[in-house]
Amino acid sequence: MAAGWEEQREFFQDARRARYLARMAGKAADLIVGMSLWQIPGSAGVFACLFYVLMCDGFPGGRSLGKWLTELKVVRIDREGMDFPSSLMRNLTVASPFLLYLFPVIGPFLAYTVGTSILLIEAYLGFYDPDGQRAGDTFAETLVVAYRQGSDGVPLSDRRA
Repeated sequence: MAAGWEEQREFFQDARRARYLARMAGKAADLIVGMSLWQIPGSAGVFACLFYVLMCDGFPGGRSLGKWLTELKVVRIDREGMDFPSSLMRNLTVASPFLLYLFPVIGPFLAYTVGTSILLIEAYLGFYDPDGQRAGDTFAETLVVAYRQGSDGVPLSDRRA
């Protein structure tokens, strides 16, 4: 997996990397949407929440609601379009508090302790990694870039193809 990134590093060298604060705000917006969906009565809310949190970056254009609000886009290092399997790999760590909450009796404790620890580690990795990749980005071989459109309507992140 690392070989793919090393080969593509030059291609993404000029891409405008997403600002860390914008990434945090976008992910917070996505988690708020997920928590709102969790409030739907019955198991439908749980499944809607998990589906959104795990698959949100696989929506067309690699843009979840949070990415749309913060003008960011997720791109795959191999330059293919974002898809649901890549989004699942990328967001599995972020969905861990929701998944841990499902365990009977001890679930809320696990969600608040282990899940919060995982989110803090992800935030740390995203901040200190030279390429701005958190663990989920490394697993899925993705990168978050600024989504700006040129005067011709072509996103600048897609222009170098």
